[in-house]
Amino acid sequence: MITLQKIAKIANVSVGTVDRVIHNRGRVSKDTEEKIKRIIKELDYKPNILAQSLSLSKTREYNFGVLLPNPIQDGKYWELPIKGINKAKKELNIYRVKTVYFFYDKYSENSFKNAFTKVFQSEIKLDGLIITPVLSQAAQDLIKKIPPNLPYVFLDSYIPQSNCLTYIGEESYQSGKLAATLMDILINSRGTIVAIKVRPRDNHLEDRVKGFQDYFKDKPNVVFKSYEANRKKDKRAFFNISKKIIETNKHLNGIFVPNSTTYQIAESIKSFAPNRGIHLIGYDLVYENQLYLKEGWIDFLINQRSELQGYKCIYSLYNKVALKEKVQPKIMMPLDILTKENVDFYHV
Repeated sequence: MITLQKIAKIANVSVGTVDRVIHNRGRVSKDTEEKIKRIIKELDYKPNILAQSLSLSKTREYNFGVLLPNPIQDGKYWELPIKGINKAKKELNIYRVKTVYFFYDKYSENSFKNAFTKVFQSEIKLDGLIITPVLSQAAQDLIKKIPPNLPYVFLDSYIPQSNCLTYIGEESYQSGKLAATLMDILINSRGTIVAIKVRPRDNHLEDRVKGFQDYFKDKPNVVFKSYEANRKKDKRAFFNISKKIIETNKHLNGIFVPNSTTYQIAESIKSFAPNRGIHLIGYDLVYENQLYLKEGWIDFLINQRSELQGYKCIYSLYNKVALKEKVQPKIMMPLDILTKENVDFYHV
């Protein structure tokens, strides 16, 4: 059966764009409109299928819960996937797709547990759930309580041996290896480098650090060290630990940060070691990271297309619940390398 979703996938556009073309609602470029009409003709799409789906959409709405860290945490990183979620929801508005947000403190297991409990105490009956399980141990225990008839997807982080519908994010270990490759180029395979481990533990970030460390096992002229930064106890932990790292490693060549708080390390390097040539690699296009990247204090940012992750989460749930279509068990994001030379021209 030919569906709007299949047409949208072939055309590489949203379902909402296909719907606008079919109903002549405008707001679509001429080239896109012609491409969609050509695909419709080639597939011999029948309008009555659309009528049936619209009829069904009027009889009910689809409520998807979103369990995410507080948007302002990690340099407002979590605003990025939320933008993608809201974009998808807007496109699917005609099919009455709605979202219900449940936020928690990323560095508090109690906060996560309370938010998780609220999901299932909500007066709104949920048809699907998006979860960011950054507190790996707590999440591993709690997801066992999710009813078997409620599909859920993991965003950004992954819990192995779960019954999730899909995981949408990056391959964390390979991401760490990519960061190591970039660092190796910068330091010319020699010197002292440091990776910062984040506490409380997050499997997703641990895998990045492991990939980074494993890369340098066969580099005899590279000294690898790791330090822990506990964000639960100190919101400026990255700044403070990097100050310590700089003071105790007189011949430091580079620092690897496995999350979006890279700007705190950049701030510390700028304040305490502006002339030592310490290289810095981190993650994500939060505002402060972009500023320090442009100024040259951050050498590379690895971007995992966080907005696209949120966007695909909504569509994965909609495809499963409303269209009864199969969903890939993992949807892996590209790993984009950003520098001060290309960041202004980058579009997610």
